[in-house]
Amino acid sequence: MKNSASETDEIICQCYQVSEATIRSCIASKKLKTIEEVTEACEAGGGCHSCHILIDLFIDEHLRKSTPMENLVHAHADKVKKRGILGRFFKKFKPDAPVTK
Repeated sequence: MKNSASETDEIICQCYQVSEATIRSCIASKKLKTIEEVTEACEAGGGCHSCHILIDLFIDEHLRKSTPMENLVHAHADKVKKRGILGRFFKKFKPDAPVTK
């Protein structure tokens, strides 16, 4: 799935101002498989941890894994501060999954 430049330029990690494009590029080029590896590579996820759910989603997509949305939400929802962003990403990457708020 190819994303337009404006979609991948969205800031995912607010603490360190890291965009989706930067995170995805690090995951792909360095074959990263964990949030900790992403944080080490580009700082994303190193602050408040609110973006961990999306970083996990990007890692899963790159690895062609499909973790159920409920599992991602259960693992990370307590950290999420910008809830509106989740609905947009889950609709974009998991169109058949129900979106929880």
